[in-house]
Amino acid sequence: MPATHPSCAPYWAGADPPARPRPASTRTRRVHVTSQTRRVPLEDHVADAVALLGAVRGTEVIALAGRAVGRVAASPLRALVDVPGVDNSQMDGFAVASTDLADLGAESVLDLPLGPTIAAGDAPSALAGGTARPIMTGAPLPDGADLVIPVEESADGRFPGPGAAAVRLAPGAVTPGRFVRRRGSDTRRGDSILREGRVLTPPRIAHLAACGLREAEVLARPRTLVLSTGSEVLPAATGATAEPAPGTLFDANGPGLAAALAEAGAEVVHTAAVPDDAAALHAHLQQMVRAEDAELVVTSGGVSRGAFEVVRQAAELPGVELSFPSLALQPGGPQGIGTLTVDGRRVPWLAFPGNPVSALLSCELLARPALGAPPRRRLRLPLRLEGEESSPEHLDQYRRAHVLPSGAVRLAGGASSHLIGGYAAADALVLVPRGTAVLRDGDLLETLLLPGGDA
Repeated sequence: MPATHPSCAPYWAGADPPARPRPASTRTRRVHVTSQTRRVPLEDHVADAVALLGAVRGTEVIALAGRAVGRVAASPLRALVDVPGVDNSQMDGFAVASTDLADLGAESVLDLPLGPTIAAGDAPSALAGGTARPIMTGAPLPDGADLVIPVEESADGRFPGPGAAAVRLAPGAVTPGRFVRRRGSDTRRGDSILREGRVLTPPRIAHLAACGLREAEVLARPRTLVLSTGSEVLPAATGATAEPAPGTLFDANGPGLAAALAEAGAEVVHTAAVPDDAAALHAHLQQMVRAEDAELVVTSGGVSRGAFEVVRQAAELPGVELSFPSLALQPGGPQGIGTLTVDGRRVPWLAFPGNPVSALLSCELLARPALGAPPRRRLRLPLRLEGEESSPEHLDQYRRAHVLPSGAVRLAGGASSHLIGGYAAADALVLVPRGTAVLRDGDLLETLLLPGGDA
């Protein structure tokens, strides 16, 4: 871990925000935010989170196999070979030279002596002048041939039987290059085939393999602890079929954040729910950092201004260095960021709000870029509303939404941060930027596209 990080920049204590992220200071310190604290722009806090997690964003080399899907390239790759590696046949048919067919008319047929059959995987060979050679799809085109006549354009519509000496062809066209796949027509040796920061998808893995690559350097997955806080939260292991006691609730944040962090590139090694007991939270984290060799802590809840804010209370305990900025963001305004020191090792700590939409949105907007996950696709789409809706003018507000077949976007559910059902059904987040007091039908808004959602 580095000796410092910029997570405790002094603008969080009320000074004007800097124009760009500040350099790391010489030491970290806890900052207790007062009610007069200026709201921090989301982009400044993202920069702090990226800097903080920079120390745990290592790389590793992995095999290009099924488990590589979803990993993020840490370095560019170039093709080691041409693809295809030789001129080859696109069809099952007959390799011929166009010069031998130059006198054929539209209704003409031609009898050609047969040479040896060429199968996929055979070594390159030659075509004797005035002959045809049966050739299979993917087989190397013989030297002297420059087109392939499909077997369907032979008199019998099939390959001649054993011992046949000639074939009668009635080609539909005799253009050089017909049904020939040229060497390097897909990719040339030395071509850039994967850029840093790109996700390894099945087609990309197939392309890399075709170009001679067998492994790739990718971002390592930081070993991550996910803890939900609150005495009202029932651990995820509690039977979901049982009715929770009045005043308690099932833990949504633990499973949700674990899934979101895994998608963003973390390896979640432990999830748990802990009560509103700062000492218990502190002890649990220390124990699990040691047991799991954890590199990142993510908690939900306990960062607001109530009487039982357990993460804020834990900030007073030894080894904890946390700041609590209030972001110009809804939902997800209250945040915590800093480190937990265990046995001399400083582990980054991202502390998110407790409402499930706020926690997941925080993970989307903060943890994903901090972990090096590629940004979601963003489009400017027109909004469809039945009437006007208000928005907090001093905040960036993210609303759950559906993208319509028309290309417009419609809000999904209300703005409240407890409405996780609307988030589950959404396939987009609409950004209502600061300075917007009223939403109207037809407003053109930046829209962040999400996977899944209901149609």
